[in-house]
Amino acid sequence: MSKKIKILIFSSLLLNVLLAGVVIGDASHRFHKEYFVRKSMKEFASKLPGDKAALFLETVKRVHLNNRDAYNQIREARKEAMKLLSAPEFDEAAYRLQVEKIHELRSLMKRRLADATIELARQFSQKERSALAQHLKNFARHPRDSSPPSDAKTSS
Repeated sequence: MSKKIKILIFSSLLLNVLLAGVVIGDASHRFHKEYFVRKSMKEFASKLPGDKAALFLETVKRVHLNNRDAYNQIREARKEAMKLLSAPEFDEAAYRLQVEKIHELRSLMKRRLADATIELARQFSQKERSALAQHLKNFARHPRDSSPPSDAKTSS
């Protein structure tokens, strides 16, 4: 074999190994996301008094169960939207309908979370509400996002 072909084959193998590493690394983060969410919730609950911790965990569990159907509906609506988008003839009205359905379902899920937060806030002290606010603020950020939050103060 010529030197050029050897270099080409080696380069191809190296790029394939790197690609496989990226794909596997990203997939492992996705599979562990639920574990980290559960761990984060339990860590926060451990900082609360016993009755408030139980209330918090029960509320989180209830919201998650209530939103499970919405998650499934969003997944199906996204599949349908992708089918419409890749169809030979683009049906704009049907696509817009699916996108609107996705937005409504996400809005419903956010309302449920807001309602649950209000329910908890009514029963929490000011200190507990502050801790809840901090937890929600940190929880909303992507775990791999290393940049500071947009409302973080910088020293000049």
